[in-house]
Formats: sequence, C-alpha cells, structure tokens
Amino acid sequence: MSRRARGESTNPGRDDRGPPGAALVLVSVLTAVTVQREENTVTTTDVVAPRRKGAIFLLGAQWGRYVSQILGIVVLARLVGPGDFGIVALGASLAGLAAVLGDFGLSMAALRAPSLDERQRSNLFWINAGVGAVATALVVAVAQPFAAAFGDDRLVTVLLLLAPAFVLRSASAQLRVELNRSGRLGRLAVAELTGDVSGLAVAVMVALVGGGYLALALQGTLAAAVTLLLAFVLTPWRPGLPRRGADMHGLLAFGGNTFVVHALNYASTNVGTIMIARTASDQVIGFFNRATQLVNLPIDQVITPLTRVVIPHLADASSPREVGERLVRFQTLLCYPAFAYLSLFVATAHPSIDIVLGHAWTDAAVFVPILAVAAVFQTLGYVQYWAFVSTGRSSILLASEAVGRIAMIALTVALSSLGPLAVACAVAAGQCLLWAAAALVFLPRTGVRSAALVRAGLPPLAVFLTAWAAATVADGAFFTPLASPARLLCTAGVWVIVVSALIPLIARRDLQMIAATIRRR
Repeated sequence: MSRRARGESTNPGRDDRGPPGAALVLVSVLTAVTVQREENTVTTTDVVAPRRKGAIFLLGAQWGRYVSQILGIVVLARLVGPGDFGIVALGASLAGLAAVLGDFGLSMAALRAPSLDERQRSNLFWINAGVGAVATALVVAVAQPFAAAFGDDRLVTVLLLLAPAFVLRSASAQLRVELNRSGRLGRLAVAELTGDVSGLAVAVMVALVGGGYLALALQGTLAAAVTLLLAFVLTPWRPGLPRRGADMHGLLAFGGNTFVVHALNYASTNVGTIMIARTASDQVIGFFNRATQLVNLPIDQVITPLTRVVIPHLADASSPREVGERLVRFQTLLCYPAFAYLSLFVATAHPSIDIVLGHAWTDAAVFVPILAVAAVFQTLGYVQYWAFVSTGRSSILLASEAVGRIAMIALTVALSSLGPLAVACAVAAGQCLLWAAAALVFLPRTGVRSAALVRAGLPPLAVFLTAWAAATVADGAFFTPLASPARLLCTAGVWVIVVSALIPLIARRDLQMIAATIRRR
C-alpha cells in the first residue's frame, strides 16, 4: 500500500560516539581510572568493581559492536531503500515506548544497589519479564490501529516483527545485571556482541533475497533472542520463584523515577516522527533516521558500556566533592573523542554519507549539523545523568528531565508543520535547555559544582569548533568540486592540521591529565 507524504525520524540519541580507535583509547583510559586494584572472588550479591581485564574486554567489545553496526549501515543502505528504512523508523517510533516500558528503570536500580539478596534478584527478574510481556502485548494490540492511522498496512507487519524484542530484552535484563555486578564482563560482552552480529547477519540475508523492510524489522528481535539465550547460558545465577517479603520499595521507587525519565526521553525524541509523518515522505523519514544514527551511533557505543563502569565508581565516592572531581575527569576524557567525531563528521558530512551510504542518501547530510548540536549537549548531559544516578537522586533527575523534555515536546509540536529541519532545530534547542536546566538549577542540589564541569568542557569545545569552522570554509572554497573520496581526504586533512595546532595551545592541561591517567594503567 502506498502512503501519503511522511516525515522524519529521530531515534532517541541515547541504544555511541567517537571513531573506533578513539573509542577504544577512551575505554582503556577510563578503565584505568575506575579499576584501581584486582579484587578477590566475591559473591554475586555484592557489587564488584569491574576487573581491569574484564572491563577493557567489555568496553573493547563495544568497539566490535560499533564496527558491526557501521557495517550494517553500509551494507543495508545498499540493499534496502530509504522508503523501507522510513517505514521501519515510523514503526519503531511507536515501539520505542514499549522498549521504555519493558525496562521500567529496574536494571539501573539493580546495577547501583549496594547489595541484592536472592529474593530481590528473583523478583526483579520476574517483574522485568512481566512488564516486557505487557509491552509486547501492547505493541501487538495497537499494530492495526496504528497502521490504519497512517494508511499503510506494512506497519502491521513491522510492529508484529518488532514486538517480541521487548519481552526478550526484559527477560535478559536481570541476567545481564548479574554478569555486570559479579564482574563477569567478558561474558556480558560476548552475549551482547554475538546478539548484535547474529541479528545483522540474518538481516543482510533477508535483504539479499529482497526482504526490504522485513530485514530491518527482524534484526532487533533476532539480536534480543540470541542475547537472552547466551546471557542465560553464561550466567551461573538462576532466578527462583517470585517471593513475598523482599524489600523492593527502594528498587521500585528508583526504577519508577528512572522509567518516567526514559519515557520523557522517548516522547521528546519520537514525537517529531509521528507529527511530521502526516506531511512528509517515507524517504524523508529514512534520511532523518540515518542522519540521526550516524551522528549518535559512535558516541552511544561508548556511553552505553561506560555507564556500567562509571556508576559503581562514582557511587564509591566519599563526598559530593569527590563525585564532582571524578566527573570532571570523566567528562574531559569523554568530550575529546565525542566532540572530535562530531566536528569532523559535520565538516565532511556530504562526502562521508556519499561514500558510506551511497549517492541515494546524500540528502541526509542536511540534517547532520543540527543534530550534531543536539549531540554536543546530550554528551554533556550524560555526565549530569551519571551524577544524579550515582548519588541516588532519581527524583531530582526526574524534575530536571521533565523541564527540558516537556519543553522539547512542546517546541517540536509547535514547529512540526514547518518541516523536518524545524523539528531537528527543536530537538537541538530542547537538548540545550535540558543541559542548562540541570547545570543551573538541579545539579547543584546534589552537591556537585556545575561550574567545574562547564570549565572542563570549554577547551575541547573550542578546539573542535574551530577545526570544524576552518575545515568547512576550506571545503566550500576549494574542495566541493572534487569527487567524494578526494573531497573527504582534503577536508579531513585541514581539520587534522587545525586540531594538531590547537590542542597543545588550548588543551595542554587536559593532555597532561590524560597522559598521567594512561601512565597509571
């Protein structure tokens, strides 16, 4: 069935950022900061500081996940057209709410808890699985009405293929937490990486035989199934039956607040897709979706595992001042590869997308600069999120997120009639407001000084903003007529020269800190 003009898609820029090499260096450095000693064997009911070898393996495996996803983007973009990507992105904009519901914030509550007894752990498993089953059932139930609302029967098939992933991910959540808490990070990495690679392999095979949007819709569900199977096999712990009498109040309260935060994040990053889907085409949805993924994917691949390492380390801090000092160090180490990637990608967006995705996708480049602004503030916001979670201030986190996310939703709705670029601008403005509200109002309530974090973010921002400006001017003046590979190399060369000149001048102290951290490995 054909559809009328549709809109754009925004993936929540939350489920990686920096080039692969930079990501691996960052991961190794942060592991050196976080893991100070080799620990003895402990029981799985206590939080275990990640072993250095295991943490590096986990975070290094994230590099493998990043490579597999980049390969997936490159290969699938040549096998599946923008329209098929768009229809799956539209379906995922609804299904994403089920993904938020399926976790209910309990995995983060379990990860940061100082200890969990057997009853709590079993109850968490069954609660997660039950909520995931409800989420799957809801997606199945709304598939037909959602497809009718947008006049496209393909959405029924897309949602039915996406739906099982939610119960599968929810069922594996506590198993993955157990691997994380017990220090079995290598096993956790194997389960997650193998799931991603398996889902990609099947998606490519389906696409090769003309499966189109079916390949994209199947990928996540198959990955979730393989991850669940391996997590069950690799985790020595087995859940018992649900039990009464376990102290679940604190876990559920923290998880509930975190769930609302994630729900607000979902709504703010997906409302644009749904609003504009009435006026723009499937292809535009596909362009926006790919641009969003290319901007966010490398950074998210660092953030996701890094949070597992950072949260326990921050939770061990003896005072808010010490939390702040560690956050400054983490932010500095995070910002350099993240901002470097964003700066270089924005400067080379047109030739990069032409080379990576193909000429049919070059219209996606227009979204990249706006989405990169949003990604800068989102990267800085992750550090604030770590502060709220590690100090147990989920209620303050909720208040902070509500201010920015509600404003972002309202702005997106108001501007959606102006088109996808206006929605991208609304997302960027909302991320800026979200970061500012946390820095000025909410973060100080945890005892962490926002001014120190702001100062730490200025040197990398100055270096890479200047490099982007110089490379962009040079590209427009000299390199635009060149073929994409030559244009990419020349523009990137200017960028490298400017960065190499500025870092010793502007970021000398940061370089010394990073070097000192590496020497402690």
